[in-house]
Amino acid sequence: MTPPDTATRKVRRTLLVVLLSHDSRTILLERRPGEDAWWPLRVDVPPHRSYARAVHRWQRHQKRRTGMRRCPVTGRLTVKTPAGRSHYLVVILKLARPEAAEAFSLSARWWPIPDAVTVFPRELGILMTGYVEGWIPDGPITLDA
Repeated sequence: MTPPDTATRKVRRTLLVVLLSHDSRTILLERRPGEDAWWPLRVDVPPHRSYARAVHRWQRHQKRRTGMRRCPVTGRLTVKTPAGRSHYLVVILKLARPEAAEAFSLSARWWPIPDAVTVFPRELGILMTGYVEGWIPDGPITLDA
């Protein structure tokens, strides 16, 4: 039998979209009011939708589908919270040309990859450095601690 406190816990699914600049030097991060860390762009993913479909819809919504390419590395992360668990899928989209940060979010800015230290997930800087330098293999990577 399931303990009563776990019956009310929820699983939250979020897509983290890491936009990589056309020159592979910077990533787009945003900081919402009241947050300490900078984050990739966030998209809530309903239980009935796949992460792949969520990425596709986000790209279509941005109307820049031809201006960005999905990279072959993805990161997975699960975080336990008092309300349940949060599952994150990190996808990297490389831009084909320079874009202003404000085109994606009013609270975003471009960060040099080595300076991405106060970010969520905290492994993002290492993931992006490894991807850009070529020492992270293509495919899914688990970012859980």
